[in-house]
Amino acid sequence: MEKFNKKIILILSLFVVVFVAFVLYMTYFQIVRAEDVARHEYNKRLWVDENKIERGAIYDRNGNLLAETKKDSAGNNYRHYPKGIAFSNIIGYNSTQYGKNGLEKTFNNTLLNISKDTPLSELRNMVQSTDKGNSLGLTINSNVQEKAYSLLEGRKGSIVVMNPETGEIYAMSSRPGFDPNTLEEDWEHLINNEDSPLLNRGTQGRYTPGSVFKVVSGTGILENKDSIDLTMKDEGTITIDGYVIANFNKEVNGNTNLRRALQKSSNVYFAQKGVEVGAEKMADVTKRNYIGEKIPFDLPQEASVNPFTPSMSKADLAAASFGQGKTQVTPLNMTLVMSAIANEGKMMKPYVVGEVVSPDGETKKNVEPQVLSEVMSEDIANELLGDLRAVVQAGSEAALSNVAVAGKSGTAEIKNKASTNSWFIATAPANDPKFAVAVVLEDDGSYGGTTAAPIAREILQSALNNID
Repeated sequence: MEKFNKKIILILSLFVVVFVAFVLYMTYFQIVRAEDVARHEYNKRLWVDENKIERGAIYDRNGNLLAETKKDSAGNNYRHYPKGIAFSNIIGYNSTQYGKNGLEKTFNNTLLNISKDTPLSELRNMVQSTDKGNSLGLTINSNVQEKAYSLLEGRKGSIVVMNPETGEIYAMSSRPGFDPNTLEEDWEHLINNEDSPLLNRGTQGRYTPGSVFKVVSGTGILENKDSIDLTMKDEGTITIDGYVIANFNKEVNGNTNLRRALQKSSNVYFAQKGVEVGAEKMADVTKRNYIGEKIPFDLPQEASVNPFTPSMSKADLAAASFGQGKTQVTPLNMTLVMSAIANEGKMMKPYVVGEVVSPDGETKKNVEPQVLSEVMSEDIANELLGDLRAVVQAGSEAALSNVAVAGKSGTAEIKNKASTNSWFIATAPANDPKFAVAVVLEDDGSYGGTTAAPIAREILQSALNNID
C-alpha cells in the first residue's frame, strides 16, 4: 500500500509540474507576447472577416496610389499594388496563404480600422461592423523611389533617401525585389532564391561599412581633441598590437589631419586615433549614432552591431575604428549617421508613414518630427560637414555640377578579402542640407568611389528635381 501511495504522489507531482509549466507558458503568451501574437501575420483571427472590410489604401506623399483593395470574380477581397515591384520592400504584401509583410503587417490593425486595445475575442465583431479601413499617407516620393530602384538594376543592394531635418524617408529601395501582385505564384521561387528578394536590405541588411564608418570615428576624435593630437605622420602602414594596418596600396600621406585623413581615406590615421580615443569613448559615440541600438521605425529591421567593448584588443579596436572587424550597419542606420552631421548634430527619428486618414477623410494621425539622438555638438557637426564637402570637392564621382555635395565613400572587404561591399553616404546641398542618402552595393567587388558614388549623385539629383 505504501508503495502504491508513493506512485500516486509521484504521478500527482508530475501532473502539478506539467500544469504549472503550462500555466506559465500560457501566461507568457497572454501577457509578455500578447501584442506580438495579436499582430502576427499567421493569426487567423485577423483574417476571419477581411472579406467584409475594404482594407485601407496606401498613398505616396503626393497622393499616388500604392496599394488598394479589389474584388476577384468570386467576390473575395484582394490587394492590388499599382506600382508593383519598386515599392515591394516598403509596402510588403497581404496574402491569405503566406501572411503579411512590410507596412501591410506593421499597420495591419490601422488598415483594418481595428483598435490596438480591442480584445482578440472581439475582433470578429469589430471587423464585421466596419465597412472600410484607414488609409496611410507615406512620406515616399514615387519618382525618387522608382529612380532608386532603377539605379540598382543588375545589382544587390539598397538606397535610402531621407530629410535630415525631419526624419521623413523619401525613398528606400532594395534589390532584388519581388512583385507583390504575383506573390503566391512566385512564392517557391522567392523563398528558395539565394539572393533573398523578400529581404528589405534597407532595414534588415547588415553590412561591414568600411570607410563610411570613419565619419563616426571622426566624431569621437573631434570630441577628444583636447587629449589627443589631431595630426600624425601617415607612412602608409602601421603596426598595432602585432597587427599590420595599411592604406589602400600602402599610400603614404605624410602629415595628416582629420580632413586630409577623410579625403585620403587613411586607414592608418583612423586606426591610430581610434586606439588613442579608446574603446569606451568609441563605444559611446557609436551608440549615440544608434549603431547597436534598435531604431524605432515603421518597418521590421535588424539592429546594427556596435563592435566596441571594454575587453577588446587594441588590434580589434584599430580595425573597428576604420570600419572593418566586427562592425555591421544597415543602410537606414548609415543614412541616419549622415543626417545627424547634416542636421547640426541632431539625429531625427525616421518615419515612412506620415499620416493616417479615416474612411470618411478625417486625419486621425499626423506624424511630427522628433529628435532621436543628440549625436554631437553643432560645432563638431559643422566641422565634419565641411570636411566631407572637401572630400567630394577633391574629385568624387558624387559631385553635382550645380549643387555642393558632402559625402564619403567606403569599400568594405568581405569573403576573406575576395570581394567588397561598396558604399557612399552623402548630403546635399552641403551649405543647407535637405537630403541625406546612403548607397550600398552588396558583394560588389569594386570600390565605393567608383560604383556607389555615381549612384549617390544620380539619386541626389532626382531628389533635388522632384522634392520641394
